[in-house]
Amino acid sequence: MDLKFTFGGASPDRGHAAHDHGDAPSGIPLPFSTVPLASTSSVLEVRVRRAGGALVAEAVSGDGVVYCDAEVSAGDDPAALARATRSALSRAVAGLEGPLAESVSAVVLGLGADGPAVLGEFGISSAEPAAVDAALQRRVGIAAGTPIRLEP
Repeated sequence: MDLKFTFGGASPDRGHAAHDHGDAPSGIPLPFSTVPLASTSSVLEVRVRRAGGALVAEAVSGDGVVYCDAEVSAGDDPAALARATRSALSRAVAGLEGPLAESVSAVVLGLGADGPAVLGEFGISSAEPAAVDAALQRRVGIAAGTPIRLEP
């Protein structure tokens, strides 16, 4: 059996002059992209924010590269909101691969006035500096001692 594969419309049977792409390999558009494929920052924050009736957690580098995100339904009372926050955090951390999951440098809760109540439900004081404790580490996978910041 003779199998022939073609990539991007190129075929070894066709002459190069018929489909001249310059020096670009077949299937790669010109001009080549100069956008970096990864972050160059050493900062990796997991940010939780409201999005309508849901919470969205994103793992974001200091230069704005979003590595992963997770969305969960948000509850109304502090206990339900804390469960949703914990779930969103753990899903976002689970979406990070390998060493990135161990490189989270901060948790940022953008829950406005509900932020201190959520920390209280976690058993963490909202007094500065708040940090991930051993119980939250077991639930979400972020190292104990990682700072937690509250944002409006």
